[in-house]
Amino acid sequence: MFRLLKILFFSAFLAGTFFWFRMNSDPITIYFFREEGITNEGYIVIVALIMIGMVIGYIISLKSVISYRSEISGLVKKNKEVSDELDSLRNVAIGEEFNFTDKE
Repeated sequence: MFRLLKILFFSAFLAGTFFWFRMNSDPITIYFFREEGITNEGYIVIVALIMIGMVIGYIISLKSVISYRSEISGLVKKNKEVSDELDSLRNVAIGEEFNFTDKE
């Protein structure tokens, strides 16, 4: 029920925003690497700039996601090594001598 209300609210918000932009649609000219410029309606320019910002933000966040994944895989590997070492130490009898390897 809550999901349906969220979808209806979001749809109403988008429709209201679209109609508000449509009523206030003055042409905007953007001079972006051109001398003559690009002229479009205002709401199209705003939506396009928001979309460009979202794509740039997503690309920037990919760097941190990739570094976190590599860090997690390294920690999982280290955890497995420590777990294997702990299991081998549990299996050693009390009177038995244990030789440490170079890792320790």
